[in-house]
Amino acid sequence: MHPVLLLWDIDSTLIWSGGAGEEALRQALLNDFGVIGDLNEIEIAGRTDRAIAQTIVRHFQLQAGSETEFLECYLKHLPDEMSKHHGKILPGVKKLLDYAHEHREIHNAILTGNMRCGAQIKLSHFDLWTYFEFGAFADDDIDRNKLGPIALERARAHLKCDFVTAHTWVIGDTEHDIRCGKALGCKTLAVATGRYSVEQLSSHQPDLVMNDLSDFESVRKLWEE
Repeated sequence: MHPVLLLWDIDSTLIWSGGAGEEALRQALLNDFGVIGDLNEIEIAGRTDRAIAQTIVRHFQLQAGSETEFLECYLKHLPDEMSKHHGKILPGVKKLLDYAHEHREIHNAILTGNMRCGAQIKLSHFDLWTYFEFGAFADDDIDRNKLGPIALERARAHLKCDFVTAHTWVIGDTEHDIRCGKALGCKTLAVATGRYSVEQLSSHQPDLVMNDLSDFESVRKLWEE
């Protein structure tokens, strides 16, 4: 069996935060910048935290260059919001993470638009952080499509293994995850556990679309082909 690398998105793929992330953004905007803001016009799903902060700063005409400060405020509010909201691990995720963790040839890694600190806060809340030894995050680049090569290079360096794109999977719930995987030249598994339906995700031609990850055997067979 070839070594397999799984590059997992976080929000609405591994977990549902119950809206904690968006509320932390609102709290940063209100409590730290004094702005009552409606985020409905801000595209959040599938984008990096840095891109989201950039859009918020521009949209609400905050002080130019305040993206870093805004993200620090967001991360300050995030732990409390995770505790207040009733999030959950999404169907099938824990079983698949356990399986990959115990399989010597299958490796879990993170490929997310979250800042690394935000990713750790969210996943630690559900005791999932320890499944992932490395990954690529918004800290590395504002452009989601540039994170794939970073994650792949870190996997090769960390595990001393020459992963090939034919056995590398990007797993996510948005068109941005599919594009990211295609930019890397690897396989893409899209799950309709977020804002996008199976039909909407299918239009972007991932290798496979599923309603969720509860069909353990079907997903396992993909990775062991």
